Amino acid sequence: MNHAELCRAASGSVRSIPAAFKPEVVVGFDGFIDSIIDVVETRQDGAVYKPFTTIAEYGKRVNDAAGKSANFELVVKQRKIGGNGPIMANALCSYDFAVTAIGILGENVVDTVFSPLTTRAKRVITLGTAASTDALEFTDGKLMMVKQAPMSEVTWARLLERCGGLDGIKALLRSCQGVCTNNWTMTSGMTEIWQKLASDVLPGLRTDRPLWFIDLADPAKRTREDIQGALDALRSLQRSVDIVLGLNEAECRQILGVLGEAWPTAASEWESARLGCVTIRAKLGFSRVVCHLVRSAACAWDGGSAGAEGFFEPRPLITTGAGDHFNAGFFAGLLAGIHPEQCLVIGGATSGYYVRSGISPARSQVSEFLQKYA
Repeated sequence: MNHAELCRAASGSVRSIPAAFKPEVVVGFDGFIDSIIDVVETRQDGAVYKPFTTIAEYGKRVNDAAGKSANFELVVKQRKIGGNGPIMANALCSYDFAVTAIGILGENVVDTVFSPLTTRAKRVITLGTAASTDALEFTDGKLMMVKQAPMSEVTWARLLERCGGLDGIKALLRSCQGVCTNNWTMTSGMTEIWQKLASDVLPGLRTDRPLWFIDLADPAKRTREDIQGALDALRSLQRSVDIVLGLNEAECRQILGVLGEAWPTAASEWESARLGCVTIRAKLGFSRVVCHLVRSAACAWDGGSAGAEGFFEPRPLITTGAGDHFNAGFFAGLLAGIHPEQCLVIGGATSGYYVRSGISPARSQVSEFLQKYA
């Protein structure tokens, strides 16, 4: 079907989700306080300034400072929930799902920046002090300046301590319909967590297979051996759950490279991504692989694959968290039993609404957004 027909079908599918459908979803394990920042190019007075528009313009000023020095003014526009886990958890709360959010959200008391989660989530478990990110935003992308030292607190031992031991973790995972474990790249303890879950928690825990969403989160700075070890751990998880591997284009290219495959050449970006998803799913044996790009998305599942145009916005209000909102919408659609092809535009609409408004949309708002494009 064409894009309008797909949007119309997906809008109807979202609208048809029963109000009582509130699946339990466990989301973890990172946590960042994000500062959304403009880099000032010129300032007129104490209140008026012109930010750098593009990364290239900012980069030129940085290059010009080589061998000299330079001063850059940063204007914090917003302080908000950060980290792939908390952003995705908050978006799933907007879908009215019963979310348990686990992450580094505050040492003893959850930081006030995470109040949307504490007020809407079914349960919030903090593993330690939150990390932080300075997100320098431009019209053509963003530069994430990350202070991730607290991420070292995300370990299997800390999970056991804060979640009530092995029995507590089993209780969390015994009844949930979905699990999301995000930001593997910055979570050095994640591979061990996956290994322990696969060996000590999941075998014999339940008779069905919950959906388990994975976001590696830009593994470029991790070694090939580390990435291979993570993929091996996910194969172990796949024995008990249905892995949904979520990627952006750069991540899709990286995983293909680790698997000894090249990025496919095709007539459109989503067709290249679709072929890449098919290859990754076949090689790793995961249940589903999805790739979201700037203007489109694609996925592969057992028995099929699809691609779809998205909802590109040339002048977004915010871009930090756009991918996490796509992931939330796509995963929410899967949990509701909606066809994966429709889930692509549901994810796109969830992200599209967010980048235009800065708000995580409710189901009704996603349905209306899709209907507009139908």
